[in-house]
Amino acid sequence: MDSGKSASAVGLQTIADIILAPKAALERLRTLPTWGWAFVITLVVYTIASYLVVPATVHAFQAGWPTMVAADPRLQALAPEQQQSAMNITSTALRFSWLAVIFGIPLGMLLTTVVMLIFNAIGRGSGTFATLWAAAANISVPTFAFSGIVLAAIVLLRGPDSFNSTMAVASALPSLAWLVPSAGAKVSAFLAMFNVFQLWGCVLIYLAMRVIARVSEAPAVLAAIIMPLIAGLWAMYGAH
Repeated sequence: MDSGKSASAVGLQTIADIILAPKAALERLRTLPTWGWAFVITLVVYTIASYLVVPATVHAFQAGWPTMVAADPRLQALAPEQQQSAMNITSTALRFSWLAVIFGIPLGMLLTTVVMLIFNAIGRGSGTFATLWAAAANISVPTFAFSGIVLAAIVLLRGPDSFNSTMAVASALPSLAWLVPSAGAKVSAFLAMFNVFQLWGCVLIYLAMRVIARVSEAPAVLAAIIMPLIAGLWAMYGAH
């Protein structure tokens, strides 16, 4: 039997199972930590999706620029031509923001792995870096790849010009932000990180801690909620 083909088939089966039969996938990862296909699929899909969202992000930024200037004394102190230059520079940077995914995806997987390792140690679990990294990579398929596909579809269906603020793009996915439409920018940014795909990821991380690491309920729950909390706090910090 060709071991290369066998590993490839197992990797693809694990991706399917992490969506349809997550406990079976995680049991398999406990003894056979495959992650290559999950990594490649997540990276490629989310990069393409991020590229498709760029026009909406740029339009949203430019449409919201007057509000940003009005709220920032440092921008108000600039001459009009300097304000325009600052807007143009940021707009250009945003047009290439999709390239950040190349570094962001592996960093996100690594952060998820580290969080799980910490609570694995606290709970005296049996997880290892290899098994928890494999879990993080496979969990990234629904949390990153699927969310990217849905967000890109929303942007394409609505049209980039329909987004008049960066918050409108950030909250386009169904999330807790939808429950509080009148909340301030920072609260909305925080709640937007608790979207359906992040919550899906929370459930999968919880299961990974229970199935792979064999920890008790408390550390599994804590590991599951840390990632959206980190994402929410980061989004809140950058919100204006």
